[in-house]
Amino acid sequence: MTTSPAQPSPASPDDPEQLQAAIEQTREELGRTVEQLVAKTDVKARAQAKVSDLTQRAKDATSQVRHQAAAQASSAREQLAGTYQAAGPLKQAATQGIQGARTHRKPLIIAAGVLIAGAVVVTIWRRR
Repeated sequence: MTTSPAQPSPASPDDPEQLQAAIEQTREELGRTVEQLVAKTDVKARAQAKVSDLTQRAKDATSQVRHQAAAQASSAREQLAGTYQAAGPLKQAATQGIQGARTHRKPLIIAAGVLIAGAVVVTIWRRR
């Protein structure tokens, strides 16, 4: 039984140069085929390529998460700055209230005492 070549030619080249060129072409094709087979069977290189790919994907994901976190932190800082500025009038009013309480300490103590005494009287009166 005879086998036919991969690319049958209608006639064998009689010219030695054509024959040499056909041999060179066949050698190049065979070399590429062998390289492809070696690449498929090189488990270590394929594993390293997979590790490299996964490492790059992890780095990209980490970078993306960092950028998102930085953007959210910046947004939160801006919101806090706006809240702090809005709290300015409230802080000023509280400061004025504290200063007023310090200057009118005795009348405030008397008023607090009267309120407490009134609450005690009402509580005792309700129990009867």
